[in-house]
Amino acid sequence: MKKLLLIAGGKPGTLLLAPLYKTLKNKKAYHPVVLLAAPRGAEPISRDLAASFGIGEANHTITLPEGTQVEQLAAAMTGMEKIMLVEKPDLVLICGSDNAAFGAAVTAAKLGLPLAAVDAGLRSYERSDAEEVNRVVIDAMADFHFVSEHSGEYNLINEGVADEKVFFAGNLLIDSLVGLMEEANNSGAAAVLDVKAKKYALVLLDPAGRFSAKEPLEMMQRLLKEISGNITVVIPLVAGLDELLQQHGLGEAFGEMEGVKMIAPPQHATLLKLLRDALLLLTDIEEMQSEATVMNVPCLTIMESTARPATIEIGTNALVSLDEEEIRSRIHDILHPGTHKHITSRSKIPEKWDGAAAGRIVAVLDRVV
Repeated sequence: MKKLLLIAGGKPGTLLLAPLYKTLKNKKAYHPVVLLAAPRGAEPISRDLAASFGIGEANHTITLPEGTQVEQLAAAMTGMEKIMLVEKPDLVLICGSDNAAFGAAVTAAKLGLPLAAVDAGLRSYERSDAEEVNRVVIDAMADFHFVSEHSGEYNLINEGVADEKVFFAGNLLIDSLVGLMEEANNSGAAAVLDVKAKKYALVLLDPAGRFSAKEPLEMMQRLLKEISGNITVVIPLVAGLDELLQQHGLGEAFGEMEGVKMIAPPQHATLLKLLRDALLLLTDIEEMQSEATVMNVPCLTIMESTARPATIEIGTNALVSLDEEEIRSRIHDILHPGTHKHITSRSKIPEKWDGAAAGRIVAVLDRVV
């Protein structure tokens, strides 16, 4: 029986890990071991995700201390080294591209352990983005690369990775989406919020991203004030967002807008239900771009680039940057679909984004491990 060590840090990584773990668990040839890293006080994995994929308590957890990114990375690598030396896995699978994933890849490489990168080859070509640097380094150290879209194949081969080490498996985020939809369908979030399907916009903002400064927040407040005159706006208050609004003196401006509902951060299954029933998604983060594409929900991404170009090419995603007029125009087109041919006319989904990526990865592992 082959021992496989699956490692993830934040939520994006655990969404990749969960369906892969469940598929491996059902195969007698493998003994999957889960290692999760989380900041102090945070759950390593959400309850809905753990329950849906049968993870329960992770085999190993590492608590990341408060401090700088370098201090957290050092703590993660020290803890992972001890676990890897005890477990002696036949293969380490890195899920995600955050600092925990980066630390896991470096540690495995230093210990001479075979390494596979899950969701490999993604590139935004924004070197100012810490995760972009992590992706490049993780892929450079990996022995096997499981990619989620064709751009991943092209990027890796252009960077000199041998094509026999690259495997087009599909998007594990969609496996998680499929696995969580039954629970999502049972969520009563819409009823609690008193919103009707396709009658509201979902807004997801990163307090540490493009809206960390006052001016972009003021721009967003103007846009949301306009939108809420025609459609309800739902804004989950992700960690740090409420504090950021208060810091810039905009708490009341956001909270008192008629038609804007600011809610506590929902469980992931509930967030999926809110996304599915939304008329549009407005966001400055990559989270939920893949899911919006599969659900055919128009997504306006306030970024200059994305690591998942498939969502742009044949999905429902559009990059709008911090361009107030462009955002306003795009929203108008979505609210008035008869006026122009807009992004929802592209209803295809990328190849192999079908909820079966984990099975394809395991089929490859049967040959190479």
